[in-house]
Amino acid sequence: MNLKGLVWFVKKICQHGDIEKIMLFAISNISMTNFSINTINPKFLLILSRAIAALRTAIIAILIARGMELSGGIEMPISFCNVLFVGNLCAALTVGFWFGFSNILEDLKSLNLKILGGLFLNGCLATLLSGLIFVALKDTSVTNAVLLARFGPVLYALGGALLLKKKISIPEWFGFSLIGVGVLAIVFKTNNYQINRGDLLILGSAVVYALISLLGKTVISDNCSLRTIVFTRNFISAIVFFCIAIVLFGPIHFRDVVSGRLWIIMGIYAFIVIVLAQILWYASLGKLDSRTVGRLTVFSPVFGVIYALLLNGERPSGTQIIAFIIIMIGVAISTFGKSKPKEKEKTIELSQEAESTASTS
Repeated sequence: MNLKGLVWFVKKICQHGDIEKIMLFAISNISMTNFSINTINPKFLLILSRAIAALRTAIIAILIARGMELSGGIEMPISFCNVLFVGNLCAALTVGFWFGFSNILEDLKSLNLKILGGLFLNGCLATLLSGLIFVALKDTSVTNAVLLARFGPVLYALGGALLLKKKISIPEWFGFSLIGVGVLAIVFKTNNYQINRGDLLILGSAVVYALISLLGKTVISDNCSLRTIVFTRNFISAIVFFCIAIVLFGPIHFRDVVSGRLWIIMGIYAFIVIVLAQILWYASLGKLDSRTVGRLTVFSPVFGVIYALLLNGERPSGTQIIAFIIIMIGVAISTFGKSKPKEKEKTIELSQEAESTASTS
């Protein structure tokens, strides 16, 4: 499934068309991907995984905007519990089947209470991260969400320098400064120098991202396998979202997720945008060195901005275009200018980047 075909597909599922043909199209493409995944260039797999994952924010925005129409007239069919519970549960099951539930269980049995507590806290913070982004999309644009999320890795690097005595190179400082300038331009200039609630929530999610990354660095990464971290993150998040829905709204809350045509889009969102993206990501991650992965994922936000234009009809303003250019230059400089980390540390950070940045899964 190439990028052009994927964009066409997402547009079609949001229109009144032949659902059976659309579903057959999805199933056939998933089958083709799984069948030939080991024969595809891993660099292409990695780029494709980022292109698919970047659809999350745009599709969530579509669901929020057109939820009533797609559900058959229900006033508020889309909630963060519905979308994020389904997404995280599917992601956890995918990781479990991909790496083996028995292997993950053996990993968990070998961990002490401190590490298990760290994994639980990591899952709870991931829940907060996704919830903040989902709520923020009601009050801000997809473009802003994608660009402002770039501030998360900056906060993580600064936190690492303060708490972990991690050295920041001169190119990194320069890149971080450019990202900060771009973020400030978006926050203030696009809202007539007033802070938009949605933008503020996205910046809050950037802080949570930094906390997740620091937790992974200090407590989890040296003691857990990658499969265990990602599985527990998604599984715990699914449980938390489920409990929130049950306590606040009752079991009837999940009834709306299968209403009208909404369940079809929810299924596609979970199994293609989340599950397929993760399968491609892990398939490529094991075949590429960390420096190659880092360089190929530098411009992941570009996909998010393109989808905002094609799927959400968001034409970037002059300020957003300038801020986008500044931020991407800053991201490139800070990425290519950093010193080469240990392989395991880099792998864990890349995993957190893939799971966290502008993600509502």
